[in-house]
Amino acid sequence: MYYDYSRLCADITAAEEKKHSLSRFSAGRSVMGREIFCLKTGGGKKKLFLSGAYHGLESLTSAFLMKFLEELLNHCQTDKEYYGHNVNRLLEKITLYIVPMVNPDGVDIAINGIDPACDLHRELIRDVGMCGFCEVWQANARGVDINHNFNARWKRIREHPSPSKHGGPYPESEPETQAIINLCRRENFDSMIAFHSQGGEIYYDFNRQTAPRSLELARKMAKASGYKVRRPTGTASFGGCKDWFIQEFGKEGFTVEIGHGTNPLPLKMLDEVYDENARLTLCLMEEM
Repeated sequence: MYYDYSRLCADITAAEEKKHSLSRFSAGRSVMGREIFCLKTGGGKKKLFLSGAYHGLESLTSAFLMKFLEELLNHCQTDKEYYGHNVNRLLEKITLYIVPMVNPDGVDIAINGIDPACDLHRELIRDVGMCGFCEVWQANARGVDINHNFNARWKRIREHPSPSKHGGPYPESEPETQAIINLCRRENFDSMIAFHSQGGEIYYDFNRQTAPRSLELARKMAKASGYKVRRPTGTASFGGCKDWFIQEFGKEGFTVEIGHGTNPLPLKMLDEVYDENARLTLCLMEEM
């Protein structure tokens, strides 16, 4: 069982009905016209951006982000400490923005497969040369890997649409990438975490560029979670959202690889990965 776009929409509706301190807006739309939701809470001057599911096989990151938001707001209402943190005090100082599913089309393909009645899906079958997409598909509905489409040492790893690692015809070619870039430029976030899976690792730099506190914060997040601080290598070292954020703004940006195993990590692993990622996120909020 996995966390797809319809489950996300249902959870957002349920959260809106319960929480008066939560607002929703559209960051943009995917290739297939699905809304890329952004959820906002808190009233502080500092702005933290959390995002997940850049890759189709990584929908567990969306499930984590929605549960984290729900638990955060529950603790606001009860005024109980959350892993030792006073949430109301944190949200007086921080405004939190969450895009739980950057690549809804890719998640849908990875979980539900190809629809032969869909023109775009038929084009993917033609371009990619395969028919079985479930549990291999990382890219969006045009076969572009969103986390290689950002303009940060962008390069063409694969020439043609592919389940993964095709960076697109040029940087920022995809509407999903453009939605995140426009949101970041408009809101001028102070820090960000892009959640991926898997590996239990925290990446904090890009091309040897770091903000002044990046390594310090990564180490504190690692201590809170039990994850390892790493520098990305190979194809993981360019073209991603965290890479672009650091290059564009010179601020602290992080990629967190949640959990351990083989993608796609199933929804039943949510409880297993929840505590460690909630703790590292709250740690960053406290440090901000």
